[in-house]
Amino acid sequence: MNGLSRTVPQTGRAIDVSALIEQQRLRGFALRLIAWCFLIVLIDGYDQVAAAYAAPTLIHAWHVKPAEFGHVFGYGLAGVLVGSLLLGFMGDRIGRRLTIIYGALWFGILTFACSFATSLDQLTVLRFLAGIGMGGVVPNTVALVSEYAPKARRATWITLMFSGFSIGAGGGGAIASWLLPRFGWPVLFELGGVAAVAVAVVSFAVLPESIRFLILNGRAPREIARIVRRLGSDGSGAADPGPHARYLVHDEQRIRATPLALFGNGLVSVTPLLWALFILNSLALQFLQNWLPILFSMSALPAAHAAKAAMMFPVGGTVGALALSRYVDRYGVAVILLLALLGLPVCVSLGMPMPAVWLYAASFASGVCVIGSQFALYAVAGMLYPTLLRSAGVGSAIGVGKLGSVIGSVLGGVLLAMNLPVASLFANVSGIFVFIALLAVWLGWNRRRVMGRSIA
Repeated sequence: MNGLSRTVPQTGRAIDVSALIEQQRLRGFALRLIAWCFLIVLIDGYDQVAAAYAAPTLIHAWHVKPAEFGHVFGYGLAGVLVGSLLLGFMGDRIGRRLTIIYGALWFGILTFACSFATSLDQLTVLRFLAGIGMGGVVPNTVALVSEYAPKARRATWITLMFSGFSIGAGGGGAIASWLLPRFGWPVLFELGGVAAVAVAVVSFAVLPESIRFLILNGRAPREIARIVRRLGSDGSGAADPGPHARYLVHDEQRIRATPLALFGNGLVSVTPLLWALFILNSLALQFLQNWLPILFSMSALPAAHAAKAAMMFPVGGTVGALALSRYVDRYGVAVILLLALLGLPVCVSLGMPMPAVWLYAASFASGVCVIGSQFALYAVAGMLYPTLLRSAGVGSAIGVGKLGSVIGSVLGGVLLAMNLPVASLFANVSGIFVFIALLAVWLGWNRRRVMGRSIA
């Protein structure tokens, strides 16, 4: 139902927790929360790409063909898909905090176990199992930060937090280049595993549960009071709530987190549209991320310049996501529409002959459009669902979106097998942005139509 939520307990003065959250600023409690979740997803990002950085050494050590490593990557993505769905629903049942902690412990232990693998089959199984924990951490951190962020700053806070994932994934290359010659490939998994377990253990002490989740589920009144005092100490004006306070949150729905709930209460059109956007944008992201170095090297560009041009893609994505976050707060899905409209000509231009400096700029711009849209989708997903369905909603979108990642990973090979010129290849791929733009318009229209019924 809409209106005021369940209150805990039923006597004493009322404290409007929604108002406390809206008065939050990026300091104290909020800054510590974002920083800690940033660290968690940074380690998650590093662990997700650890196998890719270990692959060249393992190919020689185990005498396997490079193509055989596709199974490791593919099953790893499948594990992330399963984890996003499974632990997304778990987060709405047992809480974001415990799901994040157990997910990090799970993938930390299994990532460390990868250092003992002696065959490709063993590594494939371990990467699938580790992927379940990795996939579950992301939607729950998005949900947790979203539920402490003022509505006008949700996208900004989520983007600041989730930029840790990109930094962890991108920084893995620098870490690998230093560690591999000195200690060998096992250290890449040992480092990621130990870091994940350590941050999970410390999280028992420092990571708070979502106060919205606690109030709506009638749990842990002492913990709620403790969090309210911490929120008040940041300048919100909240006094000590006392032992019999009532805690209120506004405009929340009493929803049980089930797969069917993702299509109820005005979400019947919103959820499939969000899934479709995640699939298409993940497809474009994975294609460009995996195949830009190869495609650039097929042009007249020297290999060194091709690598630098491809590197500008993730750099542009991180810079663009941070720069656009305030606009996502204000304009929501409209930002995704704009990025798709800009991404179409930018993607086409990547296949055209141009000076190296212009190609660097085009690769940077493509990262802004594609990776920027991915960050915006995480933020929008966190806005679309009510508290008791937020982890499941975000997790399902991320999980289903991995189908696009799988397609994008193999699409380059399929197109290259057709012997298409590089310019035609990029022109064909750019058609994805047309569909992203159309879906963004449709999602925006549906979101406005159900505003007030399904958005917390």
